[in-house]
Amino acid sequence: MTSEERFFHQLMGKTRALFLKSKTFEKHQDKNWNSAICETPIQISKGLFFGLNWGGDNIGQQTAYPEKHRKRNWQFISHSRKFFREYLNSEIEDLNYSNFCFFRTPKAHQLENTDWELAYPLFKEYVDFINPPWTLMLGKSNYALSQHISSKQEFSVWDDVNKKTVYGYTGILFSKYPFGAVPHPQARISSDARNEIWKTITDGIKEKAFDENN
Repeated sequence: MTSEERFFHQLMGKTRALFLKSKTFEKHQDKNWNSAICETPIQISKGLFFGLNWGGDNIGQQTAYPEKHRKRNWQFISHSRKFFREYLNSEIEDLNYSNFCFFRTPKAHQLENTDWELAYPLFKEYVDFINPPWTLMLGKSNYALSQHISSKQEFSVWDDVNKKTVYGYTGILFSKYPFGAVPHPQARISSDARNEIWKTITDGIKEKAFDENN
């Protein structure tokens, strides 16, 4: 067993124990929601992308270490692949993919507020073990995550098709890791606007990574 696999199983034990103590579990223990840590195997010093928490209903507890090469054809992953290739020169399987909160609920708002704070140390332990050169969030951060992002800079582009402003931002996660946030892959945004905000945010992440290393 590799050190990454050992870490995964140790962190899974902590995650499961905390999930069973969570108010979300207490309120919905008749549901088969459970928890998970990561969708791709842990890859040290590789980029990390993540969302808020795992969705889905009636899904068993994650117990097996993730396989690197398997079908990942969910709609939001399929929509995102070309942007990772274009702006980060990466395949999703070569990156770390997780969520800020390891506890699963069908919708993010169904997670009890106190459980975001309960789950935060687990995510930080995961990030610190990876030591990623950059981090990218797909979607908007909530109050629990936002308080751990410093040096925040907001960027916007105009979506002429949908007649609205599209936002993204950059910053430093946990006072160490270059961070950016782009709209969720399933948000209603034109291709031109999505490409522009991805380029703006990933350029900003690269600048912060350069600044952190110099």
